[in-house]
Amino acid sequence: MEITREEFRAYEEVRNGGATNMWDTNMVAYLSGGLITSDKAREVIKRYNQLHETYPDVKCGACEAN
Repeated sequence: MEITREEFRAYEEVRNGGATNMWDTNMVAYLSGGLITSDKAREVIKRYNQLHETYPDVKCGACEAN
């Protein structure tokens, strides 16, 4: 399953917002404004490190601290 830069960015915005448990992928999809689906949120969780390397311009919370 392909995860685009925009989808990964939407996931990271939800994660950095801290409004939900990221394992609640239905809520993650909702909070992303429909930019990602629940299935894609689960895929991001599985491949997070790989996606972080693929899209280094998408800043995570840890990157912001550096």
